[in-house]
Formats: sequence, structure tokens, C-alpha cells
Amino acid sequence: MPKSEKKYGLLFQFILIIPILNVVSSLATPFFPGALNPGVIRGIVLTLFLFWYLLVVYQKHSLTIPTIVFVFYLFILCWFSSEPLTSLYIYNKVIITSLLFIVSFQTFNSLEKFNFLLRVIVIALFFQELYFLFSNLTGIGKGSYMDDSVLFGETGVNMTKAMVVFVLTIPTFLRIEENRRWKLLAFILLLVGILIVILGMKRSAILAMMFGFLTYVVFTPFKSRVLQFLPIALVIIILTSPFYFPIIEKRFQSRQERVSMTYNQLQESESEGRMLEVKFTVEDALEEGAARLFFGFDLFLKKDFNGHKRMLHVDYMNMLGGAGLVGLGLFLYLYYKIGWFIWLVRQKVKQNNLINELSAMGFSLIAVQAFLSIGGTMQGVNLRGYILFILGAIVSILLLLLKNQFASDGDK
Repeated sequence: MPKSEKKYGLLFQFILIIPILNVVSSLATPFFPGALNPGVIRGIVLTLFLFWYLLVVYQKHSLTIPTIVFVFYLFILCWFSSEPLTSLYIYNKVIITSLLFIVSFQTFNSLEKFNFLLRVIVIALFFQELYFLFSNLTGIGKGSYMDDSVLFGETGVNMTKAMVVFVLTIPTFLRIEENRRWKLLAFILLLVGILIVILGMKRSAILAMMFGFLTYVVFTPFKSRVLQFLPIALVIIILTSPFYFPIIEKRFQSRQERVSMTYNQLQESESEGRMLEVKFTVEDALEEGAARLFFGFDLFLKKDFNGHKRMLHVDYMNMLGGAGLVGLGLFLYLYYKIGWFIWLVRQKVKQNNLINELSAMGFSLIAVQAFLSIGGTMQGVNLRGYILFILGAIVSILLLLLKNQFASDGDK
């Protein structure tokens, strides 16, 4: 069993609770309107901390250099914006999420520390599900898609996207954790979390969860155990379906009524105009000359679509339209570098269940990021931050295991 995290000092303890800090501040912000709400305070604290961390603690590594290049490039583009302060405001969120990868990579460099992180994620998921339960018991919160049969608190249905990230860490946690109480809690939260995501009827969240789990099953060394679990899960779903299936059916019908892909939806809806956004952004980039194609224009600002101003939501279009092909390439390279390293470790150290399990978790989170980026993750500090924070820890542990394997081989 892991020992107390206190032995690692205050810096480790603060970094450890960052996921909980993000969850609590996000859930609490709607209840405290005003300039200094929990979300703003959280942003200020993390910005100051990360600035100090870069100056005092950061140690250069080949796996973190792409992140530094990415944030430096975007910083330069902010000053060429027609509204530099607005661009810098959103850039601050991007730099927070990006640097969380570096902080996590340098911090969770032992299996014991990594297990602490997974426990914290379980706690964060517990807070989210407790919030959901509180909202529906008290009637405080928002429905979605013209349906109020299920409430998702003041944060709305978008909270399900963050839950997907945490839910996908549970299978690995169940393999690593030795404490039965923690494992039981995590298993219950896993089932409840999946149900809440489905009830949310958020297409990006459901698709991300499905693709994430599919990716995990493909790469996990415990495929047989996963398949053994499916009948149990199916029985639970069938036995409990009378409680939630009518709600799902009602919410699905409400969701169907909202789907429209007309041009007007681009202006009127923040969730149904993604495909048109891609179409117009690509056309704009190709028609405005080489400089704009490669370096973008007005980073993070609203774009003009035939007289309509709209903030770009899709991460890929956000980079293409605001930072050009260079920015889009750097954005994608961050995840390519992480995925490629995970793949190399998996190939170099075969027949290692722990490495294969961690790589399965890493690939599943990258898959989730790919889907959630369609809905947008760069204008907040949660989704992308959660994923990169966990990926940083996974990469760090895989690097540790790779070094240990090489040392073991050298002693033979």
C-alpha cells in the first residue's frame, strides 16, 4: 500500500490536488458570479504557480520541448492580433493546460506517486457524480436540449465531457490499486459515470467515451478480463434499465429535434455549427494567401463568416484559422510525440503487463482528446488540462519502467 503523500513535501501535495482544484472551482463558479469567482481565482493561482515552476523547477527534456515551442509560438502570435489582450486572455488558458503536462511529467516519476494521482482522480470523479446527484435531488441546475428530466447542475451537460476523461482512468486504476475499498468505490463510480454520460446525450462525450474504451480494449493486456466483465455489466444495465431508459428515450427525442446543419445554425447555435465552421475556416485559409495559411490571423478571436462573427470552437480550426498550418502542426505534434513515445516503449519492452496497461490508458486518452477537440478544448482549463496532466504522468512512469528494464538487462 502506498505510504502517506506527505513525505513528498508541499510542492507534491499541491500538484497532486490540481485535478480536484479544477473540478471544485468549475462546479462552484456558477454559484459565485463576479470578477473574482472560483474559476478566475483558480486561473490566477495556476498561472502564478506555473510561471514560478518554469523559472525554478523545470528541467529540459526532449519529451517536453515540443510543449515549450508550442506555447512560445502562440505567445508571439498574440502580439500580432488586432486585439492582443483578448488573445492573451485565452492564450493564458492554453498555456496552463499545456504546461500541466510538463509539471505532471516531472512530478509523478514513481509508481507510488502515480497511484496517488489515480486516487485523486477517483475523488474528483466522486465530486462530479455527487454534484449531479445533488442537482437532481434539489432541482438546482440546468437541463439540456429542451429537456429538463435530468439536471446537470449549474455547469450544464458539458460536465459529462470531463467525466469521460476520469472514467477512462478507472480500468487501469482497478489493475494497479491494491486497496479493496478504493477498488470498490472506483468500480461503482465507473458504472455511475458511464450512465451519467449517456444521460447527458452529449454526442462528443458519448463518442469520445466509446472510442476511448474501444482503444483501451484493443491495447490492454487484460482483454479476457474485460470480456468477462461485460456480462456482469450487461446484467446490471438490464436490471436497472426501468429506472433510466424512459429518460434516455425522452432526451434522445429532444436531442433529435435540435439537429440542423443549415447556415443559420452557425450563428444561432454554439453546438450544431461545427461542420460549417470547418468548411468556412478551411476556405478562408486557402483563399487569403500563403502568410495567412501558414501563420493564421487573429489568434483566438472571433472569425467573420459572411458578416457573422463566431468564435472558433473546433480545436483544429482554432489553430488553422488563428495560428495557421504551423500552429496546427505544433498542436498535433504534441500528441503525436506522446503517442509515439508510448508506442516505442510498448515495442521495446514486450510481455510487460504494466507497460501494456499504461500504454492502453495513454492511447485511450489521446483518442478522447481527438474527439473532444471537435467540440473544443482550448478555451478552458479543464478538459485538455485533465488529459495532458494524466498523460504526463503516464509518460513519466513509462520512461521510468524503460530505464529500469535497460538497467536490468545490463546487469545480466
